[in-house]
Amino acid sequence: MENPKGKKKRKRKGRGGDPAAASFDREVFPILLAAVAPASGPNQRASSSSSAAAAAARLLRRHLTRSPPAPPLSPLPATLVALLPLLLSSSSHSVAALSCEVVGAAALQSMEADELLASDGGVAGGLARALGSGSRRVAEAACNAVMDLSASPVGRERLSGSLVLPRLLYLFSQVESISGVVGSRSEKCQARVSDPNKWLYLITDAVVLMLNSCKVDKLRNLQPGLVRKVMCLLYEVWSKVRLLESSADCSNWKDQFQSRPYEIAEAIFRLSIDRACPGGLEPDEVRKSLFGQKESDLENFVLMYWESSPYLYRRKQSGLEGDPVFTALRNAFDLTTPDAIIESFIQGLVSCPAIASDELNIDSFLHEVHDSLGASVKYRQDVRVVRTRDKTSTGSGIEEHFFDDGMVFLDVAAFVDECKEAVKNGFSIALRGMEFRSEKVAAIASALADLFGQPSVGANIYFSPPRSQGLARHYDDHCVLVWQLLGRKKWKIWPNTRPILPRLYEPFHPLDDLLDDSGGRVEVLHEGDIMYVPRGCVHEAHTEVEDGESEVNTSANYSLHLTLAIEVEPPFEWEGFAHIALHCWLEEQTLGCSSGSINSKLEEQAPLFALLLHVAIRLLSDDDPTLRKACMVAAKLPSFSNSCPTSHSNSLRNRHMSTFIEILNKINNTCILKEVLSWIELAVKGKTYEPVQWMSWLRHLPRQQHGDAAARSIDFCDVLGPFEELLNVFSSDPEQASADFTNFKSRFCRCAAYDDACKSFNMLLHMYRTTRTQYTKGMLGLHGRHRS
Repeated sequence: MENPKGKKKRKRKGRGGDPAAASFDREVFPILLAAVAPASGPNQRASSSSSAAAAAARLLRRHLTRSPPAPPLSPLPATLVALLPLLLSSSSHSVAALSCEVVGAAALQSMEADELLASDGGVAGGLARALGSGSRRVAEAACNAVMDLSASPVGRERLSGSLVLPRLLYLFSQVESISGVVGSRSEKCQARVSDPNKWLYLITDAVVLMLNSCKVDKLRNLQPGLVRKVMCLLYEVWSKVRLLESSADCSNWKDQFQSRPYEIAEAIFRLSIDRACPGGLEPDEVRKSLFGQKESDLENFVLMYWESSPYLYRRKQSGLEGDPVFTALRNAFDLTTPDAIIESFIQGLVSCPAIASDELNIDSFLHEVHDSLGASVKYRQDVRVVRTRDKTSTGSGIEEHFFDDGMVFLDVAAFVDECKEAVKNGFSIALRGMEFRSEKVAAIASALADLFGQPSVGANIYFSPPRSQGLARHYDDHCVLVWQLLGRKKWKIWPNTRPILPRLYEPFHPLDDLLDDSGGRVEVLHEGDIMYVPRGCVHEAHTEVEDGESEVNTSANYSLHLTLAIEVEPPFEWEGFAHIALHCWLEEQTLGCSSGSINSKLEEQAPLFALLLHVAIRLLSDDDPTLRKACMVAAKLPSFSNSCPTSHSNSLRNRHMSTFIEILNKINNTCILKEVLSWIELAVKGKTYEPVQWMSWLRHLPRQQHGDAAARSIDFCDVLGPFEELLNVFSSDPEQASADFTNFKSRFCRCAAYDDACKSFNMLLHMYRTTRTQYTKGMLGLHGRHRS
């Protein structure tokens, strides 16, 4: 029927348009509400409460057992969702367990229900209480519900940030031991897994899933004691599962876990990130051990030798026993026999996947490498077994490798035996990433990075048999401190013949054929001696045995040394400091200008001109030695922290400031605009980001801009568009654009503030160090360190 205006009347829907929901509200809701309602008075009989609970359990069971295809409770009635927190917390084990099953069933039936329930704080709290109910049946049902809700990314994210995670960890921490449960290697595997074992598998899977779904920063709120116990148990489970993974006789056991070994490894890594490493080595002790007892020794080293010439710190043998750092290092290895030495640093290794040079988000790193965490060591990436023979006419020699490139060593025992055999045949073992495998080495590397104001220091261990040479003659793209731990080794070092220092991530140049094989500096390092080799200096080393000495099974005739590599990342060279100074100055200019300024056009072009100047600074560094050197304005030399700085510290600060002024003058006086525009034009035509990847780290610099100013700032991960704008500006009016850019460059070089750049430099260094430290702690956790 139509109304007078000719429009059809809409049929008004009654309340509870969903018949299933209306039926639930009429028939089921009252009974469930009665089951969870508190006693109204002291005279209420327990039997009535028990009857209500029994009735509620029957109703929940009936809904759960309804046959498909019609979902029993889809969509979930709002009244049921409101009651779930109480039902999950019911004192009736049947009601609580069945309510957990309802939650899990609903989550699996629809994504909407999953997100609704996982986002409900009351439901999450109810599940947490169910996990701690004390009833195995309820806890298992709650654990299964957590797994079901975690089927979606939203569900995992919501639950990992709730009370569910700490409750799961507490339940898992109550497991006294997993021996006899995981890793049974009986001749015939059990066909049926016992109930206690099923519970362990379930709770382990839930813990791993929740930990890997949680943002790293949220894990800091967990109780340290709880984290420590969970880490120990997870490591024990992971170790057993890794053994089973390589065995073919018990696939039954391997299939009990839903979690893969790399997922358990990721959970261990995450829990390890914020663990405090045990003390024992103070940074000041490391400084004294590496550079000498006087505070001025390190400063003298920096002023006289750093990045310029080799330096040898000859240690007195009588004083080595009183050196806590040297003693701690030697105690990290079993030095009784060559075989024992090999076993002490090869056993129990896992691979250390590389972290991107500009990666400052550990969550992002974990997302990229999660399926490779805890993998077996890989040849060349982690370890090399090499010898150099058949020297050429230039004397450099040819490297021979014992294993094939990319080989993965799944059988650890077999790998150790092969390494022992290789050493007997004149091969040396070079193991990378010792700072990720030993807490003592990690402490030394961290202290050294702090002293030199750099993000991190790498550490490798080298073990060589008598009368052998491991690596062929070469140079490094990082500075190296060589620390002789056992035996002695003869080194030959040539000065750097190139004016430009090699930098990280750039191709290596072939060695100069004119290198005088009879020249070079020769030094023999004895136990405790430390030698510094600057980046770019060609060197080689080999072991020798004096006449009359025996080579057979005598550790003293072998050489064991540690190298500490001070790797200068691009942001922390003087070129990087110049980029940071430009960024800081531009930020101040943008904040200080008014929207009604006469030079509003120039202010709009400022980000483009700054981008142009960034490229110019980069091109300058290709030929300027100063820009490639390490910037040490953040170095923590001892006298810098004293109230009365020494003349050495003043000298260093004055040197830093004069270097900065020198760089600004070079930037201002160098006219390479045409070269810069040509470089930009090639980048735009190529439509590839590879040539401009070097500037991606600039995105990490702190910004103060807001509103329109922020909108005009450059995205350093996407510069091809701004490059095109720059080319258009210079093509439309070349003379005016050149004059404006020259004026912009002059203002920067005249007004850039050293202290402002230092502040941002330190902030960036802190971000880099934080991420590198998190990575180091995570890898130490996977090597079984700091679990106690």
